[in-house]
Amino acid sequence: MHGRGLFANRVIAAAELICEYKGARITWREVLRRCATDTSGSDHTFYFDVGDGTVIDGGEGGNNARWLNHACTPNCEAEVMDGRVFIRALRDIEPGQELTIDYALTVEGRYTVELRERFRCHCAAPDCRGTMLEKRRASRRKAVESDAVRSSAPEGQAEVAVVPCSAADERVVQRRSQNALPQCG
Repeated sequence: MHGRGLFANRVIAAAELICEYKGARITWREVLRRCATDTSGSDHTFYFDVGDGTVIDGGEGGNNARWLNHACTPNCEAEVMDGRVFIRALRDIEPGQELTIDYALTVEGRYTVELRERFRCHCAAPDCRGTMLEKRRASRRKAVESDAVRSSAPEGQAEVAVVPCSAADERVVQRRSQNALPQCG
């Protein structure tokens, strides 16, 4: 689809907690520093903003959850609780099926043709948006400051953010619901 991918090796029931997204805990300032020194030219990162001023870098000390790909009609979602990110099944998943989440990336400013192309979606779902960017809603705008994302999510929801390193000045944000979760083993 978009990268390596993560696949079910057993039946996973709808609403089942699959795993925790793990990695090094860093600040937004450190994310920007790392992006400024990244010479790969890639937009691919493993950063999840957990809404408390810190970011989980799945690329450093992370687990297999970092290989989750985007799909416009995902079978999983990322949920944030107490500074931790968990992956939960949205529906029953059969062995061999790829586990996916909807990145629903939003960028402050205009969605240009170049930006849509840069975040092109390859999920091939019947309702594919053609991009990993979230469908814009005129009433929703994100406020972004120099070192932090200011959450504009409704009560009970959390912001999960990704910064593309080839454009470290751009904030890309994905929204996921927040629910009470048991601890993963």
